[in-house]
Amino acid sequence: MAFTKAITVQEVPAGQGRQVTIKGKTLAVFNVGGTFYAIDDTCPHRAGSLWEGEVEGTEVACPLHGARFNLATGAHLCPPAQRGVQSYPVQVVGDEVQIDVP
Repeated sequence: MAFTKAITVQEVPAGQGRQVTIKGKTLAVFNVGGTFYAIDDTCPHRAGSLWEGEVEGTEVACPLHGARFNLATGAHLCPPAQRGVQSYPVQVVGDEVQIDVP
């Protein structure tokens, strides 16, 4: 695994997400009670930006049409999305949130 610094811990308040770009991929990074998750930022239904969605537990809702995704696995949990998004391994080192993007 080759982890890359994405953002600092302080830049992602608890219960929120932020958008980052690593190796040409646009990702959404979420902080759920101090645990960080990273998934592809684009909803497969209508290309909504997931980092702007409402976070509830370990799920995020697309801000456009409400499709929900599991933050740990990227799996879609309800329509209108018909498939999930890629999830990525995350580690926190000091104040850095690092993501492994192939």
